[in-house]
Parts: sequence; structure tokens; C-alpha cells
Amino acid sequence: MPYTLQLLRTLIEAHPDRAAPLLRHIEALEISIESQPAFCLQNVRTLFEAAHETVAPLLGVSFAKKSGFPDRMRGVIAALDFSIEGHPQAEEIGKQLAALAQGIDDTAVALAKLSNIPNMRHGGSLDWGTLERQHALMLGGLCDTLVSFLFEVAWRRAPTQAVSPEADRYEDFASFNAALDDEYEEVEIAGAIFLPSKVLYLLDRTQYDAARQEWEAEQATATTEAGVAA
Repeated sequence: MPYTLQLLRTLIEAHPDRAAPLLRHIEALEISIESQPAFCLQNVRTLFEAAHETVAPLLGVSFAKKSGFPDRMRGVIAALDFSIEGHPQAEEIGKQLAALAQGIDDTAVALAKLSNIPNMRHGGSLDWGTLERQHALMLGGLCDTLVSFLFEVAWRRAPTQAVSPEADRYEDFASFNAALDDEYEEVEIAGAIFLPSKVLYLLDRTQYDAARQEWEAEQATATTEAGVAA
């Protein structure tokens, strides 16, 4: 029976409007666990990073430009609300549950260190050993549990007004994305091709927005100058 990320798939069923884009990441990880365990770790990292970038705006968290994987995980965990409404010691309960969740920080540090070892995610000799199915099963189960947990808590507790407005989607900046894709070459990873604009949007939203705002300012200036010349 093929391996299934049950919690993440359940998350999609519970939040179809928000979680549907997760399906492509889930399927990629499931395939790697079953038949390409050497690529499992990079798929796990991708899912975690997608979770960070998605829930951070909802929680009012902003990442420093050079913040690493563990720093982003730490920032998201610190912003989650674990309190229980209607209990006289709700604050204390939330505090202790948050303390338990700090263990996720240790996991993030370990994943980051493992990712930097040659042949675990990239680099290394073809003659070296790499991750096998038992390792992929462990990493997949860990990812299934923790990523679904991050989304579930953030989506259930984040204020409605904190949700990114509709105009803030990647698709709404088509002109800028096209300009960015024309300027930079496509990114190829393990045979898969990714658009530079989408990579930047997903992995470093702060830099994406800064570049977009600069480009929009340049376009506005060019339009004004063209109008004056005419």
C-alpha cells in the first residue's frame, strides 16, 4: 500500500479553500518516500518552508532577510496561540503547551544541520550512501505531523483581518513576475523547472516585495516621463 501523508491530506479536506495548493507538495513527498528516498529531505524542507511563509503573515510574523530555517520555525512557534478559552487557568495552559511546542525548534535545527551534510539533500559523491526508505518514512511522518499542526493552529486562531488580502497573491503581480522571469534564468532542481519569480515569492517574500515595489516605481517613472515627452 503506497505511503500516505494522512494528516496533511485531512488538512486539505478540512480547509479546501486554503490548503488545496499543498497537494502538489504532498504528492511529491509521498513519491519520494516510496521510490526516491534520496530526495525526501528536500521535499520535507520545502513543505516546512511553505508553512512558514504561509502562516507568518497571518500571525503578524516578519522574517529578517537572512533568517535561517530554524529562525523562521522559532518565530512561527512563538507567535502561535495555544490558550484554551473558558478555562480559569487558560493563560497557564497556553504557556505550558507553548513550552511543549518548543521541541519543534530542536527538530528544525536538526533538519537544517542534516540538510547541510553532503548527499543528504545536495552535493556529495555518487559513491556515497544517502537516505534510504526507513529514513524517508521517519522524515515523512515527522513532516506530516508538524506541518499539519502548524497550519491547523494558525488557521484556527489567526484573526480574520490578518489574512492576506486577495490582491496580495502571486498571480496578481503577473507583469512583475514576467519581467523577473525575463531577467533571470529558470531554476532547475532534480529535473524539475521552476520560475524565478515563483521561487523568490515562496522562499523570500520580503525580498520579492522589495523588488516588486522598486520595479513598480520604475514603471511609474517611465510612464510619467513618456507622458511629458509626448
